[in-house]
Amino acid sequence: MVPLALHGKEIETVFHLFGSSENAMTMSLGWCLSQVPSFLDCLGDVLGTPDLRSHDAVIRLQEHEAGTGITDIEIYAPGYAAWIVEAKRGFVVPTMDQLRKYAERLNELEDRDATRGLVVLAASDRSGQWLLQRAPDQIDGIPIRALSWRDAQRMAGEAHGLAGRAGKNLLAQFQSYLGSEANMQDQYSNWVYVVSLNRERFGGETTFLEVVEKHRKYFHPMGGSRSGWPVDPPNYIAFRYDGCLQSIHHVDGYEVVNDLAPFFPNQPSEIGDLRLLYHLGPPIRPAREIRVGARWRAKRVWCFIDTLLTSDTIAEALVKTKEREQSIWSGAATG
Repeated sequence: MVPLALHGKEIETVFHLFGSSENAMTMSLGWCLSQVPSFLDCLGDVLGTPDLRSHDAVIRLQEHEAGTGITDIEIYAPGYAAWIVEAKRGFVVPTMDQLRKYAERLNELEDRDATRGLVVLAASDRSGQWLLQRAPDQIDGIPIRALSWRDAQRMAGEAHGLAGRAGKNLLAQFQSYLGSEANMQDQYSNWVYVVSLNRERFGGETTFLEVVEKHRKYFHPMGGSRSGWPVDPPNYIAFRYDGCLQSIHHVDGYEVVNDLAPFFPNQPSEIGDLRLLYHLGPPIRPAREIRVGARWRAKRVWCFIDTLLTSDTIAEALVKTKEREQSIWSGAATG
């Protein structure tokens, strides 16, 4: 087999051709569900509607309906089951407004004999507890089931043994794809850089807190030397103020700037030292109060995202992170 590369990166499976976007991952899942009946049945077993393939199930991708938006995946078996799957790339769950629109669509379904429900598919910690805490149990009478991409990968593994030759090959590629594109194998891809915010202004009318909460940005000096600031932008950045962890954001993009005036209202133009300016994704809000747990002022720390989301304090998350990091290095040394 001749190696294939795209933009200088080796392509391991056919799914890697489509990249790692949310749409690419969702459509890859939909394709596998439609092509491998045992995979569809494994999902049906988990959802409480087993043996979907024998009920003439159909898979629909990105169905649009006026007033209720575009669904990621719809699974419909006449007289038996109607599921809407809303998939997210990272540690973000759909908004209640979004789920309510999909619930409305299911409530208006004329097929009253079909078991109806919503599936929230997103990343979670290794125990799966984060997603269970964030996703509601039901909305407007429609039950909601939370599944992680790890669950999808596990179900693909279970279905593999029941699939035919072509199905086995497809599921093996899908598992490999999820393992790389959903960041399941690279434990260091889920580092979170935890920083503190205050309500002071910097040159104009915007406060440091408003930079994040109002403008969904963040900036800091270029890293290196003894500054303590990172040289390479993190995948995730978390913010604490008022003694608690307030939010975690995926870093959607960044740029190097020497003037903040173009990015904040009424900010005076001032050419200065280079800064990293982050463009942040939607906030991931903790499901409960997570206090600092230590007498830190402006201390900045690195944690694994799942330890941060499942610990009672940031200090506890830091301890768990160091323990896991030591375990990773010990495993690498003896492997």
